[in-house]
Amino acid sequence: MASSSYLLFSLHGVCYAVDARRVREIFWLPELTPVEEAPPYIAGIVNLRGKIEPVMNLDVRFGHTPRRYQLTDSVILLEIEGLSSGIIVNEVHDVIDIPSAAIEPPPHYEDDTAGHAHFIMGEAKAGDEIVMLLDTGSLIHAPVLSAAPAPAAEPAEFCPQATPAEREIFLSRARNRMLSAQAPDSAAQTPFAVVGLGGEYFGIGLDMVREFSRLRQITPVPCCPPHIAGNMNLRGDILTLVDISPALKIPLQGTAAQVVVAQADSLRVGVPVAEVFDVIYLHPADIAPAPAASDKVNDEYCKGVAHYGEKMVSIIDLHKILTQGGLEVVEEA
Repeated sequence: MASSSYLLFSLHGVCYAVDARRVREIFWLPELTPVEEAPPYIAGIVNLRGKIEPVMNLDVRFGHTPRRYQLTDSVILLEIEGLSSGIIVNEVHDVIDIPSAAIEPPPHYEDDTAGHAHFIMGEAKAGDEIVMLLDTGSLIHAPVLSAAPAPAAEPAEFCPQATPAEREIFLSRARNRMLSAQAPDSAAQTPFAVVGLGGEYFGIGLDMVREFSRLRQITPVPCCPPHIAGNMNLRGDILTLVDISPALKIPLQGTAAQVVVAQADSLRVGVPVAEVFDVIYLHPADIAPAPAASDKVNDEYCKGVAHYGEKMVSIIDLHKILTQGGLEVVEEA
């Protein structure tokens, strides 16, 4: 049975997918530069290693009122027929294969007009989710309809509601996007996901990370140790949530809102965190030994510290925490 690969993502709780062959790159939302005379759905442009790329606000493209940008938003860079554009999404999930026979045509309504742009090319099921398959060609090429309601004029400033701390992170991401991929030491750089936990910043090697997700309803698991926070349904699969704060010897402050889906050997678990901030690239020389007098993080699992703007990030060995940190995960058949 013929099938195609699709990249799943979420926007305001709705699950969408785009043809994975059209995806060039995925990165955290940086500060965007507004552009005069651009279509209203273009949120701005970003300097991506020397090439200027437009970035689309899907809310406006769909004819909705734009919502406030969040640090956890991402940009998916699409390319079709020589044209490229980024789209802003809330969460990026994994790539799945969808059989052609499982795709149903989108519904049509009596008030559809011939000039109305259709961005949904089909619908399919992925676990318990109904996925809307986007037509990337229409997203990039379809004109703005004169009958479409014009959104309120945006101020000449990216995300004016952002706090100073958020603005600094957005700006830092934009600077990182400008770095050339041809830098002499780029091959020696390692990507790390920057997350917040217990009021501190931690770096997790991206090789451990399978995806990031919102923390959904947790189902308690009876007779489990305290570090097992429970189970979560992730698109039809049961994901065990493991609290790593005891291994790091830090207090769990506040409420976790995000989940880092991590793979340690054959073990796939979710690690609840307060927030996922960014993905940064570090050269070995950027990572310094942890201060000997520091008692904030368990030294056994700390590989060192690195600068993240004005903050310091503790680089942790998540593989060692999950496999040797006394956080056993019992997987029952």
